[in-house]
Amino acid sequence: MTKKEELLLWSYVYNNTLRLENEVKQLQSNLRFRKIDVVDCFELACAMQQLQTFTEVTNHILLLLKLKS
Repeated sequence: MTKKEELLLWSYVYNNTLRLENEVKQLQSNLRFRKIDVVDCFELACAMQQLQTFTEVTNHILLLLKLKS
């Protein structure tokens, strides 16, 4: 893997993690400041699961590429 490819991978990981974390924070904020309904709870649960899945898959990929120990 070239340095450029490695940099692109790290950028991808960083940007997607940031996006998913911000989505979870926004949905948590929505629950705090308005009347809660089932859809809000479901959206938050899905967003949290997406973040967890992305983190797990990313960690496995980085381990396989020996970019993380």
